[in-house]
Amino acid sequence: MKVKFRRILCPIDFDRISIPAIEFARELARQNDAVIYLLAVVPKERTRLKIELQQVAQDSLRAIARKWLEPKISHQIVVRTGQPAQAVVDAEAEFKADLVVMTTHGRTGRGLARLGSVTEEVVRRSTRPVLTLRPS
Repeated sequence: MKVKFRRILCPIDFDRISIPAIEFARELARQNDAVIYLLAVVPKERTRLKIELQQVAQDSLRAIARKWLEPKISHQIVVRTGQPAQAVVDAEAEFKADLVVMTTHGRTGRGLARLGSVTEEVVRRSTRPVLTLRPS
C-alpha cells in the first residue's frame, strides 16, 4: 500500500526549531506533489495589536516560504488567531490535511507540565496523522 500525502499542514512558531518540520514537509511535498499549508497562530487580542501581529505573522510566513519552499513547492500561507493547539486541529479539518508535520521543544517532566505542549495536545486531539520531529 502506497500512502500519498497531498495536503500537509506545517504549524510553525518562528523559532529555529521549526526548521526541521519545514524541511521534512518540503521533502514529502516534493515526493508526493503536495501542497504545504504553513500555519502560524497569533494570540487572541482585543486591541489593534491583533491586526499588527497578524500582519507580522503573514509577512514572516511569506519570508519563510521564499527561503524554504519557493519556487518549486506549492504552498499556502495561513494565519489564525486563538489557542494554538485548537487552531491547528481546526486548520487540519478545514484544509483536509493528510498529515500534520510539526516540531516539539523536547521538554519533559516539570518543563512540560509547567509550560504545556502544543504538539502533545495536537497529537492527542488530531484526527489526522501527526509526525513530530525533535530539534537537532
